[in-house]
Amino acid sequence: MQKNILDDLKSRGVLNNISSEEKFNNISLGTGVYTGFDPTAKSLHLGNYLQILSLLRFKKAGYKPIAILGGITGMIGDPSFRNSERKFLDQETLLQNKNAIKNQLQKFGLEVIDNLDFYKHWTVVDFLRNIGKLINVNYLLEKDSITTRLANGLTFTEFSYTLLQGWDFKCLYENHNVKIQMGGSDQWGNITTGLEIIRKLHGESADAVAMTFNLLVDENGKKFGKSTGGGSLWLDPNMTSPYSIYQFLLNQSDVKIEEYLKWLTFLEVEEINKIMTQHNENKTKRIAQKKLAFELVKDIHGVDIANKCIRISEILFNKSNEELNIEDISMLLGYLPCIEVKEGEKFIEILKNNQIVSSNREAREFISKNTFLIDNNIINDENYSITFNKFNGQYALLKKGKKDFYILKRI
Repeated sequence: MQKNILDDLKSRGVLNNISSEEKFNNISLGTGVYTGFDPTAKSLHLGNYLQILSLLRFKKAGYKPIAILGGITGMIGDPSFRNSERKFLDQETLLQNKNAIKNQLQKFGLEVIDNLDFYKHWTVVDFLRNIGKLINVNYLLEKDSITTRLANGLTFTEFSYTLLQGWDFKCLYENHNVKIQMGGSDQWGNITTGLEIIRKLHGESADAVAMTFNLLVDENGKKFGKSTGGGSLWLDPNMTSPYSIYQFLLNQSDVKIEEYLKWLTFLEVEEINKIMTQHNENKTKRIAQKKLAFELVKDIHGVDIANKCIRISEILFNKSNEELNIEDISMLLGYLPCIEVKEGEKFIEILKNNQIVSSNREAREFISKNTFLIDNNIINDENYSITFNKFNGQYALLKKGKKDFYILKRI
């Protein structure tokens, strides 16, 4: 069984590095595996989801996944491959972020441990005596994640981040039967520091293993993060509409689509290969993109929300005779532009005031071509007075051409 999870990760092309396959294959099922999440925002984002999914793959294979919440490391900020030091968060913001992210991780069925618990009673002397004596400065200076920052300056606070993450691994190894730490490829230096601490304390026979995964990037090599594809893709539905994630994935090009299916879904590789064969027979149908978008939204937000995203998309783009309801509009509020409008306001004024058109001439040209619809009714009068007859009298849906939509909100 142990080999199966490793073989699966390799076949998906997601595995970047592993410290010892031999040690990994000798680790018993039920053993703990962990990765960390620093509370730098009040929600995790799509880039974090790869690590969540990896923990869940291990859970499915029979291991015990643990998510470490960076209560202390989040106070410092990981310097790995960054150009500048992270801004410190105040205690109130950090606590709010921690609570929100803890709830998110628990909703995925993960055990969450705050690494602040390992250090909250320590003094500076404790840090120097317990950790500082174990790792040589030269060892740290050989880490790419640190050397890339030396030219621009690296504070001692950031320098200590690697030591703290390494000590986390040691604590989990000794007290929670955690033998495997995993993370993105940019975490290799931090993770192997944990191996070094464990080796120093438990000898060469210690059965701890480091594992990293390739970073989730777009076709231009940009890392998925807090701002991806022109906007933030948070896992919290109150911060990013599930429909926004659905459309983001639906609009991915073919360049990375097979990789995303293998990395970001629980679909078996054999099934993904069949999907790609079908997709490549007629790429205009976007079979792979539709499958990716559905699977991710389903796994993050549930099957009902995923099906609702399909339904909304089909209604918007004239593939269904159904009509949108108020719940659909609520999901679209996080995706479509929303314009505040007074009832009775002239249509042409709305177009001009919100840069939907550039001039009266353009507005009249579009109107003459029946370009605009409000709640599926063609607007052929520039002086049409806006009314709110649907969606509980709160909203109206303006359509421009085939693809551009705006939500009109009554004020």
